[in-house]
Amino acid sequence: MRIKRLPESLVRKIAAGEVIHNPSFVLKELVENSLDAQADRIVVEIENGGKNMVRVSDNGIGMTREEALLAIEPYTTSKIESEEDLHRIRTYGFRGEALASIVQVSRTKIVTKTEKDALATQLMIAGGKVEEISETHRDTGTTVEVRDLFFNLPVRRKSLKSSAIELRMCREMFERFVLVRNDVDFVFTSDGKIVHSFPRTQNIFERAILILEDLRKGYITFEEELSGLRIKGIVSSREVTRSSRTGEYFYVNGRFVVSEELHEVLMKVYDLPKRSYPVAVLFIEVNPEELDVNIHPSKIVVKFLNEEKVKKSLEETLKRNLARKWYRSVAYEEISSHALSVAESPSYRWFLVKGKYAVVEVEDGLLFVDLHALHERTIYEEILSKKSWRKRRVKRNITVVLSREEKQKLEEYGFSFQGEEGALKVIEIPEFLTEDVVEEFFRDFPVDEKLKERIALAACKLATKSGEFDEEIASKLLDVFFKKRFERCPHGRPISFKISYEDMDRFFER
Repeated sequence: MRIKRLPESLVRKIAAGEVIHNPSFVLKELVENSLDAQADRIVVEIENGGKNMVRVSDNGIGMTREEALLAIEPYTTSKIESEEDLHRIRTYGFRGEALASIVQVSRTKIVTKTEKDALATQLMIAGGKVEEISETHRDTGTTVEVRDLFFNLPVRRKSLKSSAIELRMCREMFERFVLVRNDVDFVFTSDGKIVHSFPRTQNIFERAILILEDLRKGYITFEEELSGLRIKGIVSSREVTRSSRTGEYFYVNGRFVVSEELHEVLMKVYDLPKRSYPVAVLFIEVNPEELDVNIHPSKIVVKFLNEEKVKKSLEETLKRNLARKWYRSVAYEEISSHALSVAESPSYRWFLVKGKYAVVEVEDGLLFVDLHALHERTIYEEILSKKSWRKRRVKRNITVVLSREEKQKLEEYGFSFQGEEGALKVIEIPEFLTEDVVEEFFRDFPVDEKLKERIALAACKLATKSGEFDEEIASKLLDVFFKKRFERCPHGRPISFKISYEDMDRFFER
């Protein structure tokens, strides 16, 4: 057989196979595009484990019609312009291959709109061929819907795993983004049901505790700068382990990576029994010029210019922090009604730290209280217990779809609607809601599953921001705390912990 040039369509299919392995990689590439488009709300929807559909919607900057048509061509990108840019990459994408690869092996619909456009652009693409270009309505942002992955590659389609396994891989990929981008609202649905909904949190550690529940049994957080590197992490105490590496997450310059070198450092420091693995979320920031992310099409493999320096810095940081005796599981006792003994005097001694925390002297140690979390829980309980809220009229035209039962339940909390069921116009809202969060409150309802979650979100927005508490508000909240014995905020984060005097003595080797 003579050597000949392959047809362009075949070249593109081969290239697509290098980038897109299964539905979870479709999810990965689309979410990365959304994040690069400055989205702060991303909704991922999948059907049949992603084999039937993967849809990612965002509120990013969107694309013009010309940009959308260009984006589905290979090696087109807004992320880099020259070879030098490869040495200082800060975006998730840069190759210009992802969307072009996806549309080659699926039936894809793209709906996108920029802030300046009056109407959105809609593209219908099958096997890389644009079949329809039209205009439609959409808010600023982009939705990419990918159906029938590998429909034109039957062997590849047949090699996909069961729907349950593909769903698990999609969820794991989704969680990788949720862990590192606490500044973004994420929603994940499977076959029409909401599986995960993660509102923005104040820091990355809060997100990690929400997702990796075993961390609550004992964890350490740290943030250090060492040898020109910035290393931040939340890791389990040695007593908290898993039987596999599923709790191991490494991020380099905000990008999730798979690294045997970093894994070896982690295992060396923990020195655990065979088949035991820690739970660890580690973030490493390096100079982009000392990092090569252009190793593999998947972009989850990176190469450090000075690998030994990175490994040594990570090892020193982990050793230093794991050496601390006051693990959360030992000394950070969560408060319960039977575990706390407060001095009988109502004027217990306490002080305010950075407008965020109250440190209280109790009988057998020091009690630390997160005032924002406590304020959230206080407001949340007040909303749930109070049935007669004053109302405020809604100025916007907001329509929601509710059953008669859902409507009645919401009316108990101070909502008023025009109509009995179906598409109802929101007329009044309770005073605990502001108009700017009403649409978010109703997004992805039903009431039975989501009402308390939405009230928790409202409580978070109403609570005084962390760092802005004064002594007067803090004092009132502490009175509520010692009366009600709240343990967690509405999102599940702990409100308080205690360090006993005994553990302090042990730490200072007394």
